[in-house]
Amino acid sequence: MSRLAAFVFFFLFSGKAVLAQADFSADIVNLSAANTFPTKIFATKDKLRFQGQDRNGRTTSVMLVDLAAGTSIVLIPQQHQYVQQTRAQIPGQGVTFFQPKDVDNACTEWQKMALTGREKCHKMGHETFNGRDTVKYESTPARGDGNAVWVDVKLHFPVKWKGPALERELRNIVERPQGKELFEVPAGYTKRTFEGPVTTTPSQP
Repeated sequence: MSRLAAFVFFFLFSGKAVLAQADFSADIVNLSAANTFPTKIFATKDKLRFQGQDRNGRTTSVMLVDLAAGTSIVLIPQQHQYVQQTRAQIPGQGVTFFQPKDVDNACTEWQKMALTGREKCHKMGHETFNGRDTVKYESTPARGDGNAVWVDVKLHFPVKWKGPALERELRNIVERPQGKELFEVPAGYTKRTFEGPVTTTPSQP
């Protein structure tokens, strides 16, 4: 489960959820580490699904995020259980997602997200990334190295983000309607109270 959570470390707290502009699915590629497990993302309006897989393509962990309701659910397929959180974040990670309303003027929203209030945002301009029109933004913190994010103009969603210790990007983006069952708890799953770390088998990401 920690591997599934790791890729969203870059994103900070956001005051409100902003809905995705188009349904899509994509692969999340970790460029800052070798031999990582595959992760896929599915998005439809106000809902996201992050799906961890093993090297054989079997689903090992899933996180469902409802941005409108401000909740998240972690599915544990091996145990047919789920853990529900009352905030749109991975348990223990304190993370939400940066989806600007105005792709060409995202600095105001980014600076509101900064925990210190001292982080400066700079719009670098439009760039073509993997054949898609994006707007690149860079942040300059009071101390240390900054971050960069490329926001897809059509999706209103980051397709690449880079920080001092991480670099991730979306590949194989497919724009098409996503089935509502992808964002629901499967039948037969039981709710588990989150009283400690979710136990996982060695094969889980």
